[in-house]
Amino acid sequence: MRPVLSAHGPVLAPATFTAGMLALVLSPHRRPVVLAPSDDRGWFGGTHIACWDPVSVIEDVTPAEAAEMLEEVMRGAVPLLAAAVMSYEGSAEVRTYAGGVLLAPDGWRAWGVSPDLPALPQQPLQPVGAPLLEGAVGDLDERAFCARVQDVRERIAAGDVYVLNLTYRITGRPVLDSAHAFVELLERAGGPMSAWWGDSHRSLASASPERFCAVERDDSGITRAWIEPIKGTRPRGANPLEDAELAQKLADDAKERSEHVMVVDLERNDLGRVSVAGSVRVHPMFEVFAMPYCHQLVSRVRSTLRADATLADLVESTFPCGSVTGAPKLAAMRIIGELEMSPRGAYTGALAVAVPGQLDSAVLIRTLEYAGPETARWGTGCGITIDSDPKSEWCESLLKASPVTGKGGSR
Repeated sequence: MRPVLSAHGPVLAPATFTAGMLALVLSPHRRPVVLAPSDDRGWFGGTHIACWDPVSVIEDVTPAEAAEMLEEVMRGAVPLLAAAVMSYEGSAEVRTYAGGVLLAPDGWRAWGVSPDLPALPQQPLQPVGAPLLEGAVGDLDERAFCARVQDVRERIAAGDVYVLNLTYRITGRPVLDSAHAFVELLERAGGPMSAWWGDSHRSLASASPERFCAVERDDSGITRAWIEPIKGTRPRGANPLEDAELAQKLADDAKERSEHVMVVDLERNDLGRVSVAGSVRVHPMFEVFAMPYCHQLVSRVRSTLRADATLADLVESTFPCGSVTGAPKLAAMRIIGELEMSPRGAYTGALAVAVPGQLDSAVLIRTLEYAGPETARWGTGCGITIDSDPKSEWCESLLKASPVTGKGGSR
């Protein structure tokens, strides 16, 4: 990706000042957002950005309407950043910022029109190392979840669906506010698409490993898009040899590869509806990458968008991401609505961010969603195929919840 915005302003914080610390500084402010990729796979090629004073906030729009607002920024020449949270159920909020800071080699530099950065703390943060939720209860227990896995397997056998992402929510009292929880998640589980969305009534502390859709328009007007679905998970090993063996087993596992192919094919079809004929390609395929607590299997589906295709068209064709629904998508979503006990909310939706010429977005998995200061929830789940073992799928859901519970599944 080409450079994001232009950080020609003064250095407002040293390069050693982390994105998590910046979230703490900004937490009292009006609706900030912080992008904190763990590496250059993440946001805009690994760009850390923080904004804290939006010039506009628009709520209760559809994902397609949000995409129209994002496209205005993407097509413009004025240095703006627009960020949108799109919930799985189809509501969205869009914030537009005229300035902020981004991390340059010599420190956090101002971009655009930005107010002064608040006073920075002098002491380093100490991780608490404890569960992030007290009294946490899932809306499906092991018995109920395993019964639903078997239900899905029977529906697959009947031809109703090929693969389905079955999830549940764990709700409890947060031990930390969302900004401090974000610091913890970056330490324990920081992913390429990690981000923090601050708000007094709903905040998101996300350690997402998964890109939803990225879009880049070059100087000749050609627009390229790519989606990076994740399907396939294994825990990390206790030592380098065991870790390498677990990664290889993930890459070789027939069930995981079959599930992954079905989701990749779905994404190829979704992206193909708004792309130049013959331009959809998959590369790399079946790539394993490591998170602090698990290995993931990912592929990249890319294409050239048609000249008449808008961001709204792209979102309508691809949202929600197929990796969090299943295939066929509409049938899978209908069954999800029957089997899951609660709305997903922001979980498995998307956080999309646009700047002039570019858009990037995260699938909101591995995300702690706050409903005020007293309640927070974490969604977890896994893809179910005809070959799924209910107990193994339950253990995988526990592994994916371990960043907030401190307890992982075992195989």
